[in-house]
Amino acid sequence: MKIEKLVIYGFGRHENRTIDLTDQMALFYGPNEAGKTTMQQFIIQILFGFPSRNQTQLLRYEPKTGGKYGGQLHISDPVYGKLVVERVKGKSSGDVTIFFEDGRRGSETDLKQLLRNYDRASFEAVFSFSIHELQGLEGLSETELSRTLLASGTTGIDAVTRLESRLEKEMAVLFKKNGRNPEINVLADELRAIEGELKEYRQRTELYGPYLERLREIEQRLTAIEAEETATDQKLKQLGKWQQAAPLLADKKTVTEQIKAIGLVQFPLDGKRQMDRLVDKLSETKASAEHLLNQQNSLPELDAGGSVAAFENLLNRESDWHQLRLQLEQKRNEHAELSEDRQTTLSLLGLSEQQALAMDVSLSNEEQLVNKLKDLDVEEEEQRFRLRKLQEEKNKLAQTEMQLTSFLAGEPSGKERLAAEQWPAISAKLAEAKAASKFQTANSGNSQLVNTILIAMGVFVAAYGFIQSFVLLMVLGAAAIGTGVWLFLKMPKPAELSAEYQRTLKEYAGKESSYDAISKKVAEFDHQLDSLMAQRDAIKKNIAIYSFEKPALPAKAAYQQQLQKIGLQPESSRTMVLELFEKLRKVQSIHSRLERIFSEIRVLEDRQKDWLVKAQAACGKELAAGELMPALRTELSQRKRQQEQWQKMKEKRAGLLQESGRLAVYRDQLEKEQLALVEHAGAEDVFAFYQTADEWERKQQLERKLALIDGQLESIGEIGLPESWQLDDAEQAVESCLLQLARCKTERNGLLAEQADKQQLTRLLLSDTSYEEKQQEFEEKKAEFTELARQWSVSKAIVEAINQTMNELKDKKLPAVLDNAQLYFNRLTGGAYKGLAMSMDGYFEAERQDGSYFRIAELSQATKEQAYLALRLSLAKSMRNSHPFPIIIDDAFVHFDRSRLQQMINLVTELQKEHQFIYFTCHESMQQAWPNAQIIKVANTERSVHS
Repeated sequence: MKIEKLVIYGFGRHENRTIDLTDQMALFYGPNEAGKTTMQQFIIQILFGFPSRNQTQLLRYEPKTGGKYGGQLHISDPVYGKLVVERVKGKSSGDVTIFFEDGRRGSETDLKQLLRNYDRASFEAVFSFSIHELQGLEGLSETELSRTLLASGTTGIDAVTRLESRLEKEMAVLFKKNGRNPEINVLADELRAIEGELKEYRQRTELYGPYLERLREIEQRLTAIEAEETATDQKLKQLGKWQQAAPLLADKKTVTEQIKAIGLVQFPLDGKRQMDRLVDKLSETKASAEHLLNQQNSLPELDAGGSVAAFENLLNRESDWHQLRLQLEQKRNEHAELSEDRQTTLSLLGLSEQQALAMDVSLSNEEQLVNKLKDLDVEEEEQRFRLRKLQEEKNKLAQTEMQLTSFLAGEPSGKERLAAEQWPAISAKLAEAKAASKFQTANSGNSQLVNTILIAMGVFVAAYGFIQSFVLLMVLGAAAIGTGVWLFLKMPKPAELSAEYQRTLKEYAGKESSYDAISKKVAEFDHQLDSLMAQRDAIKKNIAIYSFEKPALPAKAAYQQQLQKIGLQPESSRTMVLELFEKLRKVQSIHSRLERIFSEIRVLEDRQKDWLVKAQAACGKELAAGELMPALRTELSQRKRQQEQWQKMKEKRAGLLQESGRLAVYRDQLEKEQLALVEHAGAEDVFAFYQTADEWERKQQLERKLALIDGQLESIGEIGLPESWQLDDAEQAVESCLLQLARCKTERNGLLAEQADKQQLTRLLLSDTSYEEKQQEFEEKKAEFTELARQWSVSKAIVEAINQTMNELKDKKLPAVLDNAQLYFNRLTGGAYKGLAMSMDGYFEAERQDGSYFRIAELSQATKEQAYLALRLSLAKSMRNSHPFPIIIDDAFVHFDRSRLQQMINLVTELQKEHQFIYFTCHESMQQAWPNAQIIKVANTERSVHS
């Protein structure tokens, strides 16, 4: 399999790129962060799928700026031929499509067949490796290093090794000899604990009888305590009522005496608030009346101002004024523009105004001039047509001369032309000779056929008579045979052909087709030659006709006469004549418009003067035209403001007089209402009214307090204790009751706790299934322990089988790979080591030239990497027929010195005949070290891709 092209739609930092891989060795060079690893991952992910989003250890390389995600690999495979693998964003691993050479399209299933059912891990384990894997060899132990080298030399063993590691981890999770956290160890501790609990359950069943007796005693004592607490609670309630009612009774007596001392029986409802309102309103009314009087005295005397009708009339027509000024300005501007345009046009024409106005540019003259121009165009077009036809005939003549020269080069030779001329007579003579020869042969053949038939019939008849013993038939048969033999002997020999016929047949027989071809060739050549000669003569005749024809030019003369008639120069350009007509008409039109606009300007200026006269008369002063309307608005505003102030002052004075009268009436009404309240309360004046109001409010408060005390005494109810008690006596009685209740509560709580404990134990002993449940739990734990032990045993057996498999791989599969690996290792180390070998205890060793063996862990980093590469390359070569994949290398040779690097390059160059190599590097020296490789600079790979 060979990758011939990379087409990147969008992958990481690369977008819209195409890379052709033309050689068996492609070297991708670029500095750090140039995108080499991105291209390496592009190849692997297009083949094996994009990683899912939960695979955090692998990057998806989706384009940061959006766009199409994915690309194509153009592949040449020894089995499937040329095809294209395309993978774009879709499902988790992307949507893949395979385009075969015959037009078919394939899916993921066809891709798996193309990849020989290899997954990404298997591919990277054999055909893809990087500097990071080689750098990791330094930190490996001897056992891990040997395992790594073994995995490099045997395909599939790395997956087996990973399985072994995973099973050993799972076994460690299940059981360790002295562990605490493994599941089997935890289950063993739980089984021991459950077994102890079962022993305790068996001991507790002996306590059932004594517990029942104690429960009866507790029940009796709890009944007695409940009766004692009930009596004490009743006594506490009575004591509480007495404590609540004693201060209330004392307050009731005091309040009743105070109510009797006041003695008032009536007062106006809400009288104090009404009096306050009336006093406030009287004060407010007096102050308002004084304020109104002061305002009336302070109002000034103002003038009413003049009339504003003339100003309003002018301002109402402000739009007319602005329109008048706008029209005047527009007309003046238009006049200036037209004057300038007229002068510009006259300058272009090179005429004075009088000359331009004097020319006749009527439509009739223009129509005549247009007709003359059309006639002139037709005349010139005919002249151009004649010249074009003359040139065409000359070109045809040159082309015909060339054809004739080329055709004469293939003219038949004189010998061929002579043979063609003689062939009709020779062909007739040849036909006669063939006919004579055929006739002679036919006669001879017929006689021989008759004699043969006669002899055969005689033999048949004689044989049949012999079989039937019929003598007559035998005699007839013998006669027929004799006759036939006699005729053979007497048959004359055929006459020979004449010498001329024989010479003709000998010379020309069998050559008819060649002579016919020569005759046909000569005839066709003569026919075509005649045709070309006739064509050349016709063309020469046409050229003579077009050359000697002298056309007349009447249209041109008529056109020039028309220009002179109009007043223009006869040599004036045809393209400018009609434009001159337009320019002259424009000048004449502008002249008319200027005269009209000038008269309009005079009218507008007169109207503007009338406006100024009227405005100055209204204002009584001179005004400028530009400031007319602002001056009128200012004057109108001043006069209106003066009138508004006079009107407001007049209205305000009338309002103040009206408000003074209203306040006087309102004050009289308030005084009447105040006198009625004082009389209703039985007071002499307002001061006495307020004293009476205070006494009435105090009586109302005492009555409300008395009602509240009566309600509280009613809610307490009957007391039932002697009224002669003092507060100290009640407090002592309450304290004694509380102490009694506390003692009862403490004893009851203790008894209840003991009762609950005993009841719980007795219920457990009677109906508790804990023993059975615990026994069931014990059996379940035993079964779980058994299952985990079985799993551990299975894993242990698999690990042992894996170890045995690895030993078999070392003994059977690895030696086939080691043969080539030893040769590669010897070449890579420059002959310093003979090769690689596996020791008896399963470790890799390197054999030096002097016969000494060294463990791989004892070698230098570069030598370890050489051993690793030797095994990898040997394994890839051994799988060439079954898995012909390209080999992808990421800067794996940076630790080699110059000599060993050259050995590595020579080895890869040798393997390029069977494998494609793709090498990624950031070291510029690798470009010179590998001169025969296809160098691809990652940073400069810019080609558009059409997706």
